[in-house]
Parts: sequence; C-alpha cells; structure tokens
Amino acid sequence: MASLRQWWCRAAATMKDRRSLLLARVRPRRAWHHREVEAAVIRATSHEERWVDYRSVGRVFKWARASPSAVRPIMWALARRARRTRCWAVALKALMVAHGMLLCSGVSPRAARVGRVPFELAHFRDRTAPPAKSLAFSAFVRAYFRFLDYRSLLAAQEDVDGDETDHHAARLDRITKLQYLLELLLQIRPYGDGMAVPLILEAMDCALIEIFQVYGDICTAAARFLVGGHGPAKPRPDKSAAAAGIKVLWRAAEQSAQLSSYLELCQGLGMVNARKLPALERVHEEDVRNLERLLMRDTAEEVGEEDRNGACVASSSVASRAEQRLAGVLPSGEDEMESSQ
Repeated sequence: MASLRQWWCRAAATMKDRRSLLLARVRPRRAWHHREVEAAVIRATSHEERWVDYRSVGRVFKWARASPSAVRPIMWALARRARRTRCWAVALKALMVAHGMLLCSGVSPRAARVGRVPFELAHFRDRTAPPAKSLAFSAFVRAYFRFLDYRSLLAAQEDVDGDETDHHAARLDRITKLQYLLELLLQIRPYGDGMAVPLILEAMDCALIEIFQVYGDICTAAARFLVGGHGPAKPRPDKSAAAAGIKVLWRAAEQSAQLSSYLELCQGLGMVNARKLPALERVHEEDVRNLERLLMRDTAEEVGEEDRNGACVASSSVASRAEQRLAGVLPSGEDEMESSQ
C-alpha cells in the first residue's frame, strides 16, 4: 500500500502533467510547434514511475513513420520536455522515446533522419526521489543519455560520410567505435538498491536489444577483418593494422566476459528479454592468441613463397573457423526478442 508521501507525490506529478497539457494547448504556435504532437509527447513522458503510456508512444512513432515532416516537431517537444524536468521518470521516458525515434528514422531517407539528440542530460540531477535513491536514478539517466548521444553521433556521421572504402583501417575504426558504444550500453544498469521498478527494467530491455545488435556487428566486422586479410589473392594488413586488429580482438574477448556478467544481472532482475536468451558463446583467449600469431606471421617481411602459400592456406582455414565462431556469438533468439517489443 502506498504511503502518504507516495500518494502526495503522485498527485503532484499528475497535476504537473495536466498543467503541461493545458499550456501546450494555449501556447502560441512557433517554429516546429504542433499542439497535438506536443500533447502526445507529454503523455508519453509523464511523471508516472510505474508504467509507460504505450498508446501515446505508439502515436508518436506512427507520426514519425508516416510523415518525415513530423520528426522535427516531435524532437522539439522532447527537447523542451527533457530540458525543463528534474524528474528521473520524465527524463528517462524522453530518452526512451528519442531512442525509438532514432531507430525509426534509421530506415527513412537521410533528409528525414533525427540526427544528434537535441537535448543534454549529461549532468542530470533528480529532485523527486528520496535522497538515497535520487543519486542512483540520476546515474542511470546519465548513463542512458551517454549511450544515446554517442549512438546518434555515429548515425549522423554515417549520414555525412556515406559508404566508406572497405579497407583495413576503415574496418578497424568502425569496430573500435562499436566497442566503445557497447561499453556505454553495459553501463546502463542499476546503481543502487530498490531500482528494480518497471520503468528501469523497461529501459534495460531496450538497451539489451541494442547490446546484442552492437555485439553482433562487432563480431561480424571482426570476422570480416580476419578473413579479408588472409588468402593468396587478398591484400594483407600491414604491421600497424595487424597490431590494431589484435588489440580489437583482445578487447572483444574482454567485452564478451562483461556481457556474460551483464546478462546474468538482467536475468536476476527478471527482465523479459533476458529470460528468452540462450547461453552466450564467449570469445576465448586461446582463439585470440592463435589469431594473434597468424596475423603477426602474415606481416613478416621475409617469408619464402612456398612458406607464404602454406601460411595463407593455414591462415584461411583458421580465420574461417574464427569467422564461424565470432559470427555465431550472437544468439539465435534475437529475432524473438525484437518481435516481443
């Protein structure tokens, strides 16, 4: 049963949302201002900590998919909402809706895509929760923002740069950026006791889908780098590229261990998506050591032709096995996970 303080906080939060809806109806129209869109965004980012208004969220995403011209009014309303709030629930819901907008715009024409997140929550401080919990909820919101801000930066860079040449340096640069993105995702976790509330678990479910997408991209890109650098007719990476590739592989092995720990945490919290996942196949240190020896041997300057051809055959065989192992790291339950959203 809710305490008197909780009841009072919920009543005050409801009054704040009603006041925001009233102001949205009477506010003069300005650039990127659409009253109906702003009202839907306010409902989708309400102060209610126990649930999300999926009906309003669905309307927002429906507008974004149906009309590219609706993207800017939606992002304007989200930015206005996020900048003014000191409530962790409102800030987190704004981030989740912006995350969904980013995913929706990923399949849209480049001119209609979201671009960078138009608000700043890197220094967010909650003022609604008790002091003991306020710090933990604030840290969670900041972690979600850091991930989303960097993800939107990568998406904006891809829109500007277009398709890059398929060279070793470009591949390694992309893998490095994805690994940093995965690190930011793994920081989206509870930072204190009493955080296993529905809204936090919902946000972690959203992050979990991204984690497996990003980790799958990392494994696929690493496998292509390995296979692309082996074979008699394929250009080999130079010594610096090989060293960078080895560093990337060791980081992938370390992150696979961190991901296993993160999945155990999610399963312990009873998250929906985490319960559907099969066991994760980790990148083993022994495999990385074998690949390290192959990469360094292929970059040796003085190798006989016969030895070189023999090394190419052996490297191709091991790299092919590595590709199968790395590409198989992504669980087959990902499609089921996405369909549940």
